[in-house]
Amino acid sequence: MNPFTFSRNLLVALIFSVSIASPVLAQDSVEEKARALLEKYKSALVVVTVKGVLEARTSGEPLPPRDQQRRTLGVTVGDDGLLVVSNSAIDASVGLDGQQAKMEDDVVTIQSAKTTFSEVEISYGDSTLIHGKVVRQDKEADVAFIMPDSAEVKALNKTFTKMDLSQFAATAGAADRVVGLSRSSAVYGYMPTVVMGRITGVYKGDRTFFVTDAGTAQGIPVFTIDGKPVGMTVVRIIDGKPSGVLGTLSAGSIQVMANLAREAAKQ
Repeated sequence: MNPFTFSRNLLVALIFSVSIASPVLAQDSVEEKARALLEKYKSALVVVTVKGVLEARTSGEPLPPRDQQRRTLGVTVGDDGLLVVSNSAIDASVGLDGQQAKMEDDVVTIQSAKTTFSEVEISYGDSTLIHGKVVRQDKEADVAFIMPDSAEVKALNKTFTKMDLSQFAATAGAADRVVGLSRSSAVYGYMPTVVMGRITGVYKGDRTFFVTDAGTAQGIPVFTIDGKPVGMTVVRIIDGKPSGVLGTLSAGSIQVMANLAREAAKQ
């Protein structure tokens, strides 16, 4: 065989081999980045249990107060432990205005409803339980902020892992790879979990919402593959009522509201 022909065939074989191997290596790299994000932020993923009393005024007699207990996922967004959850996941009053209710033989219209929170418990996935307080709600954006009890934090010498909202992904756009971080149900011991997906669309209105296939439930923080916060999954509220449609509220919007929540916590 001509030595030149042999060398050329060897070069072609090497190029062909590299072209096949490269996508596999790239895919492994993306998966490794997703696992690294889960490991880095799993301590920021909290399970929040909120108790309260739902009261409602109607076109007739007020509805009897009803005890409420709700559990949802949240994410820590501050060194002080401030965390954010989807508001409609903890507040049973969202969307009740204008709804009809039956009281004995009468049908009444709910004119206003309010949940008074009586107890908030935060679980950090490491056997740490700390009580907290709902310090601010934004019903239209569907976010609520909870501050852990400072005395309990000090007594436990608790430090916090946070999603740094100031590093938000300002240029995130459709087709970008994203990673959603969550916790499983109690069946699997609330273990941290990861969902990989893409941004399928960006809605720019009064606030920016990202549509992703990684934000599969309320309270899921979503990151770009290189670790910049995209936002957190909430329910879109339309005309004061939950639409049943999820959206990832931008981290930039959450950052502004988080600063307002800290001011409210001082009062």
